[in-house]
Amino acid sequence: MVAYFGDAPDRIYQLRQWLPVLERLNDQRRVVVVLRNERSFATAKTLTALPLVLAVSQPDLIDLYTAQEYRLAIYVNNSMRNFQSMAEPSIVHVHVDHGESDKTSSVSNQLKAYDKVFVAGPAAEERCVRTLWGFDRSKLVTIGRPPLDGDFSSVLPQDSRATVLYAPTWQGENEANNFTSVDVLGQQIIEALLESGMRVVYRPHPRVAAMGESAVLEADNMIRSMISSANADGGSHFISTDESILDLFEDADALIADVSSVSLDFLCLHTDKGLIVTDRHNDRVRMESTSPVGSALGALSLETIHQLPEFLDEALNGEFALETRQELKRLYFGDQDASAATELFIAAVHDAIREREEP
Repeated sequence: MVAYFGDAPDRIYQLRQWLPVLERLNDQRRVVVVLRNERSFATAKTLTALPLVLAVSQPDLIDLYTAQEYRLAIYVNNSMRNFQSMAEPSIVHVHVDHGESDKTSSVSNQLKAYDKVFVAGPAAEERCVRTLWGFDRSKLVTIGRPPLDGDFSSVLPQDSRATVLYAPTWQGENEANNFTSVDVLGQQIIEALLESGMRVVYRPHPRVAAMGESAVLEADNMIRSMISSANADGGSHFISTDESILDLFEDADALIADVSSVSLDFLCLHTDKGLIVTDRHNDRVRMESTSPVGSALGALSLETIHQLPEFLDEALNGEFALETRQELKRLYFGDQDASAATELFIAAVHDAIREREEP
């Protein structure tokens, strides 16, 4: 079977999180990673021992599929180049995406084109059916979130202070999919955290800088400068760019994040820890209609940023906040523990192939 990735290296994080899962699948069914970009191919060589194939042109891809008998292809995003692969009718085409999220990009109309859409839980199912007119619900297969099924470890020095991780998303390709708080709230968040006496860890999305000059990049630079200045006075705060975000979760007592897969991954793995979701649009009605996690936890916006200390106290210590997170975890990920997700994924792959081959 194929794990397909058609994009440049700035998006390879989307494939990277699935590689441990695909390596476990490879123990039962041979997995070949098909890439379309030479630089991504070179990067992937450093990330996995799975066999890699480079098929730059469309004829290269057609020749590859003609010469081999691949039975199923996994797609970790909705890249335009996916559709060059999906032209092959003999393969079961399965979309898994690179995160469970309430972003508008999570419910692209492109999902209708795949044979199967593997989703994390009830919230994703409802999102697809509600948003996509004419969507065939039978395509949906619930598997939880397999990239969260792993062993994660502390990567920061121990500290007696509470640690707050601020991990905003990037700005998206267009305003409709822009959920980053960096340019709207980022500096105010960092200023309040630095004044709180807590340890601050800033983890910007890897694509913030890749988008070039922007208000987001300017704000990102200002945040880095604020943290560096605080450290010059002995603050011992961190700017993280290389550590795994899932490992950073281990060190955090609370997370401040945007409407993104980061906030939901943290919710799944660390339901007992504090979680605050931002609202760059300052639109409570929109948040209530599109993001259960942001709505239920009370989103941090321009109207509420002055309440950040109260938000943090409730997130860290509030019994109601804990009960709400437990309910939200069931909504987004069902009743399955993260450790069961990989086996659900592998079983779903077997079932899809068997269904395709039935007369």
